[in-house]
Amino acid sequence: MSEGLKILYAVQQADLELARLQEALAGLDTGEELAAEAAGAEAELEELRRQHRASEKDHTDRELELETLEEKRARFQAQLYGGTVRNPRQLEDLQNEVAMLSREKGKVEDRLLELMESLELERSQIGAASAHLKELQERLAAVRAKHETTGARLRQEIADLEAEREARAAGVDRQLLRRYEQIRARQGNLGLVRITGNTCPGCHITFPSEVLKSIKAGRPDLTCESCGRLLYWDESEA
Repeated sequence: MSEGLKILYAVQQADLELARLQEALAGLDTGEELAAEAAGAEAELEELRRQHRASEKDHTDRELELETLEEKRARFQAQLYGGTVRNPRQLEDLQNEVAMLSREKGKVEDRLLELMESLELERSQIGAASAHLKELQERLAAVRAKHETTGARLRQEIADLEAEREARAAGVDRQLLRRYEQIRARQGNLGLVRITGNTCPGCHITFPSEVLKSIKAGRPDLTCESCGRLLYWDESEA
């Protein structure tokens, strides 16, 4: 059994684990989608608040308008019933003015009732939107915290394993290592396969007995005729 192949197999295992760790790091949830959702919820809440402020201003304006109408109507009523006006035409004009102001007053009162209902609904919507935004922000904070801690752990594991991988690779013949790297680049990060039976784990073909004998002899130049990967015979697992 070639000692070089044994070490190279350890390098291959490190490469596979590095790929797994790097994939896990790349796949960590950064919270980007949640952040966009939270930003949308925040904009929606701000719009609800803007609408609520507009409704409150409208309500205040209508209250002032109602107060003005009541004052004017009271003044005309005082003139109408105070006995100071005796001219029939003037009295008719005063009656018409009081009737018009009463109608306007009724419209404003109806509008105030509508606004009160709207304000109550808007307050409910703002409360629900605020609670939803708070929930999103809390979830986002948790996701970002997890991304930071898990990311730091994975990066440290990757750095440690890269150093370990380099130390292992230093014990492999340069020509063999270069060949392994070339095959690995072509074969999806798998440049060497461990043989424990009579088939190739990379492509699952069955080896002829003559080839299997050569594999068991630990020849470092042997590759699978089908997939081209280097072959390592592991007696301990056979």
